[in-house]
Amino acid sequence: MDKLKFRFERFNKNNVLLSILMAVLGLVLFIWPGQTLAVAGRILGIALLVGAAVSGFTWYKDRNKPGTSYTTLAIGILCLVVGLIVLIAPKGVVALLPRLVGVFIVVNGVINLAQALELRNVGLSSWTGSLVMAILTILAGAFLVFFASTVVDAVVMVIGGVLIYNGVSNIWIESRFKKMGR
Repeated sequence: MDKLKFRFERFNKNNVLLSILMAVLGLVLFIWPGQTLAVAGRILGIALLVGAAVSGFTWYKDRNKPGTSYTTLAIGILCLVVGLIVLIAPKGVVALLPRLVGVFIVVNGVINLAQALELRNVGLSSWTGSLVMAILTILAGAFLVFFASTVVDAVVMVIGGVLIYNGVSNIWIESRFKKMGR
């Protein structure tokens, strides 16, 4: 049980930090959509490299502790590869950025959905709010995946809004988990 608690606490801290970063990036994209599209690609590449470094360092630091998983190292390697691709070919990635963000948001929404259902299983009354937020997150991400090619500036603003929403909703859901005492 201690191994699971150790992993969960580390995941919560990383998730809250990532949620704050998503909300800040979303705000910038929402305010300056035209000017930030190319910059967003570079920022994404740099953020992925930072995430790779943090994951690698976290895994290395905790590698001998009980409950340490190679998943953290694998995520770090994946972030490193994708970050380098983004920095090497930013124009190609920028064209795919709305869809990539959409896929990321859908996956995050599915994780939120699982968390909401877990809240229901332990009997917390706030699970319905978490469920609604998770479903909205999935729908918002699906919107980005399927309708990204319509109007680039509008999509960038939508991405910004969705990132703001996703960051805030993640923090709210994580606060429910903290109340649950996990």
